[in-house]
Amino acid sequence: MNFNLRRSQHWAAGSYVDLILAAVIMQILFMITAIWVGTSGSEFYSNNLVEIQYALRLQLSLGWMMCIIAGLGFSILPLIYDIKSFEKTLMRLYVGMNIAGQITIMLGIMSNNLELFQTLATIGITLLCTSLVCLGPPAVKVFKSKNTEDGKLGPFSYTLGAITPILGLFIITSWVLRNEIPGVLNTSENFIYGFFIPLVIVSLIISHFNRRLDWKIIHVKNLSKIFIAYALLLFLSFISEPIMNRGDISIRLAAILQLLPYIFIFLMLNPKKIIFMLKEKSQCNKMILASILWLPVIGIAAYAETMGYVETTDAMMSYHRWILIFGVAFQALWGYASYLHDDHKRLSIHRRKTQWFMILLINSGTIITVYAMSLSWQTGEAVQQYPRLGIAIYAISYLFILIHWVKETFFSLDTWHKTPMFYDKYLANSDEGPGFQTDN
Repeated sequence: MNFNLRRSQHWAAGSYVDLILAAVIMQILFMITAIWVGTSGSEFYSNNLVEIQYALRLQLSLGWMMCIIAGLGFSILPLIYDIKSFEKTLMRLYVGMNIAGQITIMLGIMSNNLELFQTLATIGITLLCTSLVCLGPPAVKVFKSKNTEDGKLGPFSYTLGAITPILGLFIITSWVLRNEIPGVLNTSENFIYGFFIPLVIVSLIISHFNRRLDWKIIHVKNLSKIFIAYALLLFLSFISEPIMNRGDISIRLAAILQLLPYIFIFLMLNPKKIIFMLKEKSQCNKMILASILWLPVIGIAAYAETMGYVETTDAMMSYHRWILIFGVAFQALWGYASYLHDDHKRLSIHRRKTQWFMILLINSGTIITVYAMSLSWQTGEAVQQYPRLGIAIYAISYLFILIHWVKETFFSLDTWHKTPMFYDKYLANSDEGPGFQTDN
């Protein structure tokens, strides 16, 4: 019995490398921009706080973070769904527009000129949003092909892609109408960090433990129910602030709605089963594992900030989003990318090296941040700035990630394989993966 390939499912496997290198470079440029804002551009930043904050946070979320997410999608989804729409031209178009958008925003912020900033920021945000809209056709194909998926991720796998182009349209519309609709920038930013990013990161976590490692932390039949419940709780959390500001719900209820999504999904990720598998000496990516532990802390921080137990200045990002980005998203994204890279090298999971120093750095920075938040809670004094030690530690971890990926990309002595380990089963035969036909 012979198996003949109708078309190569794995043409895009490994495309994550280009996107991750782009993410690493842009991550460094983002840090340079943030440092400039805190030093040379502090006055310009203070005088134009809302718009510059928004541009910076888009540069973060739709920039290097989205580069990693897209890189993982381009590498894995064609293997699982055999989607022809994931073309090299589309990938290059996405990368080009994303990088150009980030650089344009950076130049606008560092121009120290309001008119020039607004022009360049509009161009940059348009490029970032257009790059998301371009992902629409393959996202629709994935959604239509959801029945071919292996069932270990359910709607966490195919629903998010459908949201991506809608997100792009929502963001660019919000920026254009920022002077006509009060608070629209805050609403769209809340949608990114309060709804989209938490959904994406939890999807990666479930993908790692349920699909890649087959730990069965969530039963297949419960995936749809959990996705709907989690998405609904995130949406209620998203709308709780404007409803509270109108006086329709109490502050305490709004705070509880901020807390619930993260406590719920932490429990649904089945920490008891994860602890059991670790006791059985089962291997997993430690960065992704560490990211789970910070989920309830996000909820607690959101509750404390909504209740007014912890106060920050307008120039600062809220503590719960800071923890979401660096404690959870940062680790889950880089951990997932690292594990996929080891799959391409066909390394046994027992031979994989844990980047303990990097993990220690990232989590130390988050611990310092949480400690500063707890001090504000205890003393009742408003926080004026994030701990500089924590920021310095994050910056060092950025540098080590850059060094790690340059080493893995240009100086690695391991053999790199086109089809990653474990994902072979999607190419084995027509029963286990689309894209093949059997000749007797």
